Amino acid sequence: MANTKKDARIKKLKRKRIWPSILGLFIISTLLSILLALVVAFLINNVMTNKTLEGMSNLEEVAKIMAQIDSPEEIATIEEHLLQYIEFDTDVEGIAVLGKDRTPIWSGDNRYPSLESEYELFLSSNLRGFIENDPDSSFTIKEETLIFNENLFDKLNILELLGSDDFTTASAIHLGQLKIWLERPSQLGNIYVLQNVTLNFNDIFSVVVCAALVAIIIAIFVLYYLISFISLICNIRKINKIIYTDMITGGPNWIYFEKKGNSILKRNRHGGKNYAVVHLRMRKYRSYCTCFGVKEGEALIEKYYDILKKKIKRKELLAHRENAHFGLLLTYENREQLVTRIKEMEVALDTISPNIKLYFGVGIYLTEKGDKDIEQLYNNALLACDLPEDEAESKIAFFDIEMNNQRIWERKVEDDLDRALANKEFQVYLQPKIQTSEETLAGAEALVRWIHPQDGFIPPNKFIPILEKNGFITKLDDYMLEEVAALQARWIAEGRKIVPISVNVSRAHFTRTDLAEHICAIVDKYNTPHDVIELELTESAFFDDKNLLLNTVKQLRQAGFSVSMDDFGAGYSSLNSLKELQIDVLKIDADFFRGADAQERGMLIVSEVIDLAKKLDMKIVAEGIESREQVDFLTEQQCDLIQGYFFAKPMPVTEFVEKYK
Repeated sequence: MANTKKDARIKKLKRKRIWPSILGLFIISTLLSILLALVVAFLINNVMTNKTLEGMSNLEEVAKIMAQIDSPEEIATIEEHLLQYIEFDTDVEGIAVLGKDRTPIWSGDNRYPSLESEYELFLSSNLRGFIENDPDSSFTIKEETLIFNENLFDKLNILELLGSDDFTTASAIHLGQLKIWLERPSQLGNIYVLQNVTLNFNDIFSVVVCAALVAIIIAIFVLYYLISFISLICNIRKINKIIYTDMITGGPNWIYFEKKGNSILKRNRHGGKNYAVVHLRMRKYRSYCTCFGVKEGEALIEKYYDILKKKIKRKELLAHRENAHFGLLLTYENREQLVTRIKEMEVALDTISPNIKLYFGVGIYLTEKGDKDIEQLYNNALLACDLPEDEAESKIAFFDIEMNNQRIWERKVEDDLDRALANKEFQVYLQPKIQTSEETLAGAEALVRWIHPQDGFIPPNKFIPILEKNGFITKLDDYMLEEVAALQARWIAEGRKIVPISVNVSRAHFTRTDLAEHICAIVDKYNTPHDVIELELTESAFFDDKNLLLNTVKQLRQAGFSVSMDDFGAGYSSLNSLKELQIDVLKIDADFFRGADAQERGMLIVSEVIDLAKKLDMKIVAEGIESREQVDFLTEQQCDLIQGYFFAKPMPVTEFVEKYK
């Protein structure tokens, strides 16, 4: 569960993107720029509107002067006043009078309002009522009043100039060389004043100052956001570096190896190059750390990485995974060239500690067209390296389909175990133990056989090693013990004459401090006498927790069970185990009776073992007996019981009952 959460957090960090921040910065910058433009436009529009109102005031002053005359001829009497008005008022550039039929009457400089102007517009004095927002005013804006400026716009209603929210458009017009003919009807005719409404220095200075203040505020905000954005980029780079860095070697870690490896395989999906996924490990790394310390072990890994890094090509991959394990993604031309190259790597690694002989294991998976999950491919290479092998030498193993089939089979066994136990697919087979003196039945060993509903009969060597490796063997042992206890109880109830049946107790059981109580509880469930069940254990259990084993055996014998040591002589047999371990039966391994030396050295050892066991008050069982000569020899040596194909193979319970009833 913890690993799942860690992987989820790492994936979340790797998915961190800067594009939302970039988009956010762009949007905010754009909006603030528009805001700044609107502020500038508003300021300019406000200045221009005020200047327009000032022009209307000039028009009213001129109109007052013109009100003194009733005919065009009288204009000469006030002409001097009008010309002085033009001369001293910097914003008034001209004054003109047009008759009601728009015929020229008088002009201060021979200029009259004309629709031909490129940058002038007519503005009715009636606009004054609109600007002052007088609800009782009878003034209306002339809809035909237009601007004629082909450099900017062809036609724009005056409403759009001063009455619209489109400040950008208004500003664009005002920033040109804009002059307005202001119109005022009179008795003489229409009076026009040419008003200059362009910005002067003071106006521009005020606008610039206000705009600058707004721009500074906006710039501070954008700068803060930009700094935050840059900081985010730096943090993301730091996070990526941490995520993809191995803390021991300082190089790429396994996360990077997976990401980059999947990318390489994806580009090579058509099989253009030959790639090999390699698992390389130093054997007995834990022992090295025990001898020299963890720090020295990590220093050794770092040196290994530096050497391997020099041995790989530009577009190949290398990463440290765990302990002294390394993953590589290599290109190759053929198998021979690949093996030669890996051996060269091993030789280079071996030079680091010339006084210590180090051994390596290498598993290789050769990629095929369409392979894309490098983690799965690496597991294949790991599986090839994990096959049973001699730890005293370096080996290179290639993954093949049989290895994968074996892995699938192991998974199937693990998945089917609970169902098989519940459905009683495991059957008890009994192999007789024959007494040598009279060659009569004196006991039996319970052996398990699996009758699978789909796969049929499955021999023990196909599933027992798997269960021993994953610890599930304890469930099967309990099942067999319960089946034998129930069988013995049923035979007793039927009045049959019964013999002791031995049941295996695997090494894995001896981690329990309450094993004796556990076994008693299973047998007592059927009220089966303890003396009709013999418990077989292997000598290898003696090399785990010796005190726990001795105490458990003592409790079992006190409870009335017979205890035997199975396969004596098959492993690292120790006479010390016979001295300390109080057992009732010693089973001599079948290997003593096989091979060319069985008649000489083997029989001599068997003879001495039987003599020793007799002196220790133990019964002797010889297993794996297949010939009359072996039977005669064991009878002569006073071996108690014989078990083997010479007398009978393991058989179903019904067949056993029928044969020995």
